[in-house]
Amino acid sequence: MASRYELELKLASARGLKNVNWRHGPNRPYAVVWVDPRNKCSTRVDEDGDTEATWDQTLLIPLPPEPLENLTLYVDAVHAGSEEDTEPLIGAAQLKLVDILDEVGVGESVNRTLSLKRPSGRPQGKVDVNVVIREFGYRAHGGYYAPSY
Repeated sequence: MASRYELELKLASARGLKNVNWRHGPNRPYAVVWVDPRNKCSTRVDEDGDTEATWDQTLLIPLPPEPLENLTLYVDAVHAGSEEDTEPLIGAAQLKLVDILDEVGVGESVNRTLSLKRPSGRPQGKVDVNVVIREFGYRAHGGYYAPSY
């Protein structure tokens, strides 16, 4: 049984990223996001971003059929290269969906700046996101709707 909710996530940018590729050149950052590890999504690679990435992409993430209060959004900033001696993970962040529900509920957007951290816990930059939890198939007011025949 599928959930009746989805997450609309706009990944605007990231700043202060550590250059994990310093031996070979600049970072080529992209973001990998998921709530359910079986349904991961990613942004495009910012070829020129290095430590200040700009994606400005909106992703729709289906939510698993669990209570929304139990779900967490995961965001990983990753380097797209495969150079030797380069660990691709730049940093990771999490956002509990219960925080969004408590603040604005379903159907309203909220902006957040998430701190990216290395597995050791050291901070490695920040990522700016806009999050909306909405009912699956919800249409925004004023959007085009084609009636069925």
